[in-house]
Order: sequence, then structure tokens, then C-alpha cells
Amino acid sequence: MAQPPPPHSPPPPTIYRSAAGEAAIRSLYDKTLAALPFEHEERLVQTSFGTAHVVVCGPAAAPPLVVWHGMSTPAPIALGGSGLSDCLVGIKRFRIYVPDLPYQAGSRSEDVELDPAKHEQGKWCLEVLRGLGLVPPAGAEGGKGKRGAFPPPPLHLGASYGASVIADLAVVAPEAIRGAALLVPAGLMPGATWPVLFRLVLPSVLYRLLPCPLTAWLALVSMCDEPVPADLEMVLLSWRHVVRYPQMPGGSTGFPAEQLSRLSAPTIIVAAENDIF
Repeated sequence: MAQPPPPHSPPPPTIYRSAAGEAAIRSLYDKTLAALPFEHEERLVQTSFGTAHVVVCGPAAAPPLVVWHGMSTPAPIALGGSGLSDCLVGIKRFRIYVPDLPYQAGSRSEDVELDPAKHEQGKWCLEVLRGLGLVPPAGAEGGKGKRGAFPPPPLHLGASYGASVIADLAVVAPEAIRGAALLVPAGLMPGATWPVLFRLVLPSVLYRLLPCPLTAWLALVSMCDEPVPADLEMVLLSWRHVVRYPQMPGGSTGFPAEQLSRLSAPTIIVAAENDIF
């Protein structure tokens, strides 16, 4: 039986520019979580990479749907305010699990820098799914008849960065995916450096130096046609107060075709014509 990797230590450098900035981001997380208009619970899952925090909602007996959020939009933001909220019309049809991806603004999961070359994001996700009881434990997949003790694997929904997380999970454990929806996926192929630099990075730096509605609009308009800064407050806060971000699953070159082909479950991709990622 394969042994899980040893716990990652020491902790990576903090992602926050200051304690005050971290407090502002965590305050928004708490406020958004408390304002969710439906019952929810929080669960902690132990993995070899550290403790993962998961927000869970929906009927307990409903089919599972795992939502992987985008960059700087942790679980409450994905479920409320903006992010994926418009897509979660099936809140009464699914048992929804939203893990906080590690090393991101506001995330309550334990900080860890995951190596894309080793597909550690996919491995982290697989351990979280196992801890939630959504897929068989390590070593059980190969045993004859052991799969019968478990229901079918969950459906997966991911936006932007979260869609690339699903792709990385497919490289590690395609059997953990019953079906997938990838919304404006990032990182599947090599990105264009200059458009990202001029249309996103420089405007976000300008917003950090001179925060106001105009610079917020300039920074957000590259990601959405009609940005509403109030609905993307966590993203704006991260640009002001976060100095480190996780590496994109798939690395700087994206996923080779043979890796993407491992995602053999029914999959729908919703892409944007002018997506800079």
C-alpha cells in the first residue's frame, strides 16, 4: 500500500502583507459565511498536507457535489455574494462541499505550498475527498467488491483556478470524478504573459497604490464584462493585502493532452472568448 507523503513543514511564509490586512480579509470571510441564506456546517479534514476546512450545505441524503473555488474566492465567497452563487441553483438537490483551497486569501485550510510538478494539488484534493467519505480510502480502490461499499463518486464544479484543480485531480485519481463542469478554466494551457501583465497585474498594482472605484473597475474589467466591485470585495482586498499566491496546477506550461485525457468522465466546459487566463 502506498504511504502518504510526510506532513509539510515548516509552514510556508505568510501570504499577507500585514496583520491588519489579514484581519480585514478574515473579517469579510466571517461576515459572508454568517450571511449565507441557507443552513450550512463547517468540517475539518485531516490530510498529510495539513488540516483542510470545508463548508457543507444541502440535504444530507442528496447526491454530492464538490465545488472548487477560484483564486481569492474561498468557500463563503463562492457560495454567497458572487463567485459561483448563480450556478448553485441546485442547493436543494445536492449535498454541496466547498473546501477552502490552501494558501489563498481568507482560506481556513492550513497553509501549504503545493508543488504543481508533483500534482500535489490533486493529491491534496483526493485526501480531502477521502476524509469526507466521498471516495474510498487509500488502498480500497483496487480490492474486488470494495467499491460496492461506497456510493458513486461526486460531481465536481470548478471556476477559473478551481477548474484547473479538477484537472489536477483527474491526473491523480480520475476515478474520483463522476462528472465535471469547468467554468472559464484557467491554467489548462500555457498562458499569455503580456496580456496578463498589462490587463491584470499592472491595474491591480495601481489599485493597491490608489484604491478607488475607478482603479477597482480598471483592475476587474479584464476578468468580467461588467465588474461590480462590491460583489468582488475579496478579490480587491487580496490585491491590497496579499503578497504570495499558490502556483497554478499544471504549472506554467499547462496540462499536456495525455493528462487532460484522463478526465474521461462526462465534462462540460464553459469558456470565455476573451479570457486572459
